[in-house]
Amino acid sequence: MSELSEVRYDQLGETVYHGALSDGLRVAVVPKQGFQKRFAVLTVGYGSLDNSFVPLGGDVAQSMPEGIAHFLEHKLFEDEAGDVFDQFARVGASANAYTSANETAYHFTASQDFGHCLRLLLDFVTDPYFTAEQIEKERKVIAQEIRMYADDPDTQAQLNLMRALYHSHPVRIDTAGSLESIARIDAEALQLCHRTFYQPPNMFLCVSGDVDPEAVRAQLEEDLARRIATRGPAAKGPIRRQPVEEPETIFSERFEVQMPVALPKVLIGYKGRPMADGGERLQRTLNVYVALELLFGRSSPFYATHYASNLIDPSFSYYYTASRGGYAYALLGGETADPEALVQAVNAEVARAREDGFDPQAVRRIRNKLWGSYLKGFNSVEQLASRETDAHFEGWDLAGYVQQLEELDADAVLEGLREVFVDERSAVSVVRPV
Repeated sequence: MSELSEVRYDQLGETVYHGALSDGLRVAVVPKQGFQKRFAVLTVGYGSLDNSFVPLGGDVAQSMPEGIAHFLEHKLFEDEAGDVFDQFARVGASANAYTSANETAYHFTASQDFGHCLRLLLDFVTDPYFTAEQIEKERKVIAQEIRMYADDPDTQAQLNLMRALYHSHPVRIDTAGSLESIARIDAEALQLCHRTFYQPPNMFLCVSGDVDPEAVRAQLEEDLARRIATRGPAAKGPIRRQPVEEPETIFSERFEVQMPVALPKVLIGYKGRPMADGGERLQRTLNVYVALELLFGRSSPFYATHYASNLIDPSFSYYYTASRGGYAYALLGGETADPEALVQAVNAEVARAREDGFDPQAVRRIRNKLWGSYLKGFNSVEQLASRETDAHFEGWDLAGYVQQLEELDADAVLEGLREVFVDERSAVSVVRPV
């Protein structure tokens, strides 16, 4: 690794050091002097959406079983030395991982033996160890997880909403896959996915806490030299994902199921248009989030009125995402005794806002709230590293969020509402009591 480059964010009071190893792994170090915990997250640009691709070194696209990215995440926590979680625990560290639509991330938190933990993180993620016995063992674990979420009303309500909004996009598929799909996963498929996606240029390492950036750089160089001497250089090449053809229209206006719940659950979703990476998508995301907060947040007239009438309860919430995986959607809802009345109330509130717009003073209030929340997050090594990772993969930087916040105004928020909250691209998912 060449010398780390320093980027100072004076408005945030933060400094980030960037660099790249000779194998292509990009690195960010965010020193936080005086913090007891140190945190590292190694993120791979590979998630549950990446089921159809041309394997590294191949010419023909292949389709993988649904859920294989999640299966691979689970499986990497077993190496020749045994359970990786136990190896972290022996030095007082805690480790975990998650698989999302676009990424798989492996992370640990440690207050001592940080160098040892960092070495362990890079070793187990980059050097897979598969046996038929361990794969079968993990298959049973994941099958139980799938069954558990199949019985969870909240999970099923959201999955059914995705199935209503999307025709063919893999966002409509459960990250864990299905019992049928994971039954087809074997060592060969896992190795192929790891070789194709777990290559250094498709990964990003972020370290935050009371660390010396130069010491981190020196260790990473030393560890890379050791890995190359032991295993040879990592395979690298272009990642060729197969494009997904998804129309702008929704698949179905409604999806209903019955489950053992005390009260019905309803989710209302709006299918947005996908956007390119960078500041524009961040700005659109902020616009829509502010619109949701103003219309349906805990301090909104809508919430106060319908909470008092018992149409909604504290489970009522909302969410918006615009993903680099080629999809964007907003959803809101919760438990209610009258799903139809809640759908009508939401539609009426959206229609009113489309006509009336937003109070500039109210927009500034939410902007200040977001700004305060953003600053508060820099007191957490986990949040700080996650933000730096998001910025890396999304094509912006930590200061970009602040810039976009400053550009928020009532007109932009209204534009975001009108772009996403379109009646023809809306669907409803309901879970009713048996």
